[in-house]
Amino acid sequence: MNDKLEVSIIYSERDNEPILDDKGWVSYFEKFLFMMLKQTMNREIKINLISDETPQFKFGKNSLFIPILSPDFILSGACLDRIEELFQPAKAEKANETTFPVFKSPLAYVDMPEKLKALRSYIFYLNTENEEQELMEFFSKEAEKGYWMKMVDLCFDIYETILKMNHKESEKEKHGRRAIYLAETGQDLAGARNIIKRELTRHGYEVFPKSLLPHTSAAIKKSIKADLEKCHFSIHMIGASYGTIPNGSENSIMDIQNSMAADFAKSHSSDFNRLIWISPALKYASEKQRSFIHNIKRDDKVSFGAEVLQTSLEDFKNTLWEELLDKGLNKKLRSQKEYNEQEKPIIYLIYDEIDSISATKLKQDIQQFDVELITLDAQGGLMDLRNRHIDALKKMDAAIVYQSEVNNQWVYMKLLDLLKAPGFGRSKPVLGKLLISEKSKGTEDEFISRYEVEVDTSKDSKNLSKFISDVKVAFDESHANVARES
Repeated sequence: MNDKLEVSIIYSERDNEPILDDKGWVSYFEKFLFMMLKQTMNREIKINLISDETPQFKFGKNSLFIPILSPDFILSGACLDRIEELFQPAKAEKANETTFPVFKSPLAYVDMPEKLKALRSYIFYLNTENEEQELMEFFSKEAEKGYWMKMVDLCFDIYETILKMNHKESEKEKHGRRAIYLAETGQDLAGARNIIKRELTRHGYEVFPKSLLPHTSAAIKKSIKADLEKCHFSIHMIGASYGTIPNGSENSIMDIQNSMAADFAKSHSSDFNRLIWISPALKYASEKQRSFIHNIKRDDKVSFGAEVLQTSLEDFKNTLWEELLDKGLNKKLRSQKEYNEQEKPIIYLIYDEIDSISATKLKQDIQQFDVELITLDAQGGLMDLRNRHIDALKKMDAAIVYQSEVNNQWVYMKLLDLLKAPGFGRSKPVLGKLLISEKSKGTEDEFISRYEVEVDTSKDSKNLSKFISDVKVAFDESHANVARES
């Protein structure tokens, strides 16, 4: 194994004009890159600075390349010629793996060298909803997210590339890698997204999108669609920033990604799951972002197939790893085996603690039928209760929501959860949903059309018997179909 790492930085001389202590932006970048790489890997490191004024230079056989992109780079014929040299037909495949474009300055997508558009890129300038500008103060608060987090990402990706070059994946290994779509975020969550991305990569996941997204709405949608087709899971991190709005669209990239992932989940409900995390820190969110978040929480079409969390970042990460590591591996095989061994339908009775006494008779009535009844007690913290509720939604065959004293808002939230249940990782159909509520008398049609649920507003729950009988018939038919298929 070659213990020497060679990195060639390709840049325009105008991008390295002195800004501090007679050093330019590129010189500082080279200094910081060297320091960070030394901390990342234990090997000899050589960095070549190759400007458009550097005479003909012969690249090392195993060199990695970092083009410093800017308007001056695009105007430099020598810089563009070097990119063409890297991507000659005989070298193009390797160059795709060993080239790491860095954006020093904002640059329109259409102006990027064509060979670099499909590669993962690193934005080292300040990029917010209100402005895009170069970063010259490397130790400012803005530089923490816009420069140093990207430097960490770049060094980590270089390290991963070195490992892959020394251990080429077999076709079987490539096919077996698990793919996740990690949606874009606003600038306020860029650092958190980078952390999640690195942790996913360390655990062996393939993370999409791999390259900078195009700048037009049509091209972005085409790219998102292609990436979603490769993935079995998507993660959406929503903060106070609405994010970048591409040309030809009124919606931000993260809004478009969420909408397309929801549509994808509808057509791939058996093998595609989603997780949406909403940051608790929304004090400075814009009206458009607040509207976007409101729709995620209230509109089942926007959040289809997703578990929606608004917790601390650490709680979100814990839930994410629980979904991916604990339940994701062999989940389909496990759940199919459990379903084959299941002898009777599982009814999930959902009620609030305030209605626990009045729900006692209903529980007794349900238990008279030959079914398995599951309920939740009020023990444990909020996250524990939520997790057990989601587990019950995955396990149940049919659900009954009971309202006596609890308010309508609670009912709406539980019915929304039932609508989302197919996207929570279920491997079997929902056989029935029933709302028992005297308070809903006169509004039955609204519940039926909006929440796709049967409604019983009678005092003695007289529809209960027919509902459970229908569920049992559907359960027997579903079981017979599974037996035939297996």
